Amino acid sequence: MGISSAGLGSGLDVNGIVTSLMGIEQKPLTAVTKQKTSYQSQISAYGTLKSGLSTFQTAVSALSSASKFNAQNVTSGNASVFTATSNGSATLGDYAVTVSQLAKSQKLSFAGTANIADTVGTGTLTISFGTYNPLTATAPITPNSFTPNAAKTDISITIDSTNNTLAGVRDAINAANSSVSATIVNDGTANYLVITSKDTGEVNSLKISVADTDGDDTNAAGLSQLAYDPTASAGGGKNMTQMQAAKNAILDIDGIAVVKASNTITDAISGVTLNLLATSAGVSTNLGVASNKDKVKESVTAFIDAYNKLDTSLRSLTKYDESGKNSGVLLGDATTRSVISQLKAVMTKTVNSGGALTSLSQIGVSFQRDGKLALDATKLDAAVATNFGDIASLFATTAKVSDPQVSFVSSTKKTQSGIYAINVTGLAPTAGTINGVAANGTGSNLLGAAGDASEGLNLKVTTGALGARGTVNFSIGYAAQLDSVITNLLGETGILASRTDGINTSIKRLDKQAESITARLTSIEARYRAQFTRLDTLMSSMSTTSSFLTQQIASINANSK
Repeated sequence: MGISSAGLGSGLDVNGIVTSLMGIEQKPLTAVTKQKTSYQSQISAYGTLKSGLSTFQTAVSALSSASKFNAQNVTSGNASVFTATSNGSATLGDYAVTVSQLAKSQKLSFAGTANIADTVGTGTLTISFGTYNPLTATAPITPNSFTPNAAKTDISITIDSTNNTLAGVRDAINAANSSVSATIVNDGTANYLVITSKDTGEVNSLKISVADTDGDDTNAAGLSQLAYDPTASAGGGKNMTQMQAAKNAILDIDGIAVVKASNTITDAISGVTLNLLATSAGVSTNLGVASNKDKVKESVTAFIDAYNKLDTSLRSLTKYDESGKNSGVLLGDATTRSVISQLKAVMTKTVNSGGALTSLSQIGVSFQRDGKLALDATKLDAAVATNFGDIASLFATTAKVSDPQVSFVSSTKKTQSGIYAINVTGLAPTAGTINGVAANGTGSNLLGAAGDASEGLNLKVTTGALGARGTVNFSIGYAAQLDSVITNLLGETGILASRTDGINTSIKRLDKQAESITARLTSIEARYRAQFTRLDTLMSSMSTTSSFLTQQIASINANSK
């Protein structure tokens, strides 16, 4: 009977022999595994690269706004009278501000009912907004009038059997979610319905008309109790009581009288928002606007720090080590070189914004021998002192228009840097050309035509003559350009996505190849074991035969003596 246990017959080390042979056979699988490990390391490295780019993009995106560099400090001489902020474009200097009156919203009240569930009446309330002009008794004599506010539409509220109580009327007004609110105040004996205009200013005075189901829209009965026509007489359509009149904010800025409907004033001093809090009792309060140079330095430093962090990550991924043990995973990688090249191409070019500054080196930002950025504080200080307004143009998307009656509104990703001629052929609505190409006119705006370099450039034309209206110098600063470049690099169709997709495809191919090799190795090992087991059996059989023959020969020799 043959011996099937490997190595138990003749003493042949079948396991050792098969293991040695399989070590040779497995070399292709080892090579595939090694290649797959290399690819996986690259995928991980690309993940680190993408993370670094994303972090850098977050930093430069924040710096692509001009407000980060046109930083200004606005101070109020008396913060209890007013506070103020700036968008960075205000003219530097001091202003004397005197607040004579705060803007207020109108409040009307209805004497009310004993219980909030008492019935008021039914019909329709129509609430209008506008300006009340009282009777002028001196020549020229003019009657009192109510001029509607064209910016607001009337509010129509239906009062029926489901909401005809005092509480129901209140809730119906509030449910309209409009420019008025209603509340009920109890003075201990009666409930008063108070209707308030949500917006301040004389232009937001109230007029309440009633279509009363009792047939009389102006008397002091039924729903007409809520009528309030400021031009009518008490009890004849002016039935509610005015608790507070609508008032405008009245102030004086450097001797110029200013009247506004709101206590938040954005258009009195260009670039400055005033928040009025109290009157100043005839005493002027100083408003100071100064450059916030520290904020600009902080923004420039943030840009440098963000780039240097990315540079450190890139160098770690692409470093060369003579021993080869610590070289970067992406050493010599063409895609990574392209990323580095695209970033540096942006930072070493010039920006033509129409200002005195055109390069980073002019504000003290330059590359060092080790590839990192460094700041020359002396140069930055000089640039802040002499060209403060131009620093923003180096980093952000900006536009300088030569015609003061034309202003830059916005742009899109498709708008290219350049100097574009503006020609206005019509006003209200505005029509004309930008860069010699017919622009899209919407209201008072001109929008750069699709397909042109000016596409997406949005300009507002306030007034002025028809014809040539100067130029607009549109520029995209370093931070804005880098933001765009990184967006493309990290996009679904960008080079990083293409490269990682290619590597993942290769990994899948190697997985299939490994599966095929593994299956073949299993078959080879089984064949080797079968062959050497048979050899072991054969050798054992031959050994047995040899022993038998030896015994027979020895016996024959012994008998022949």
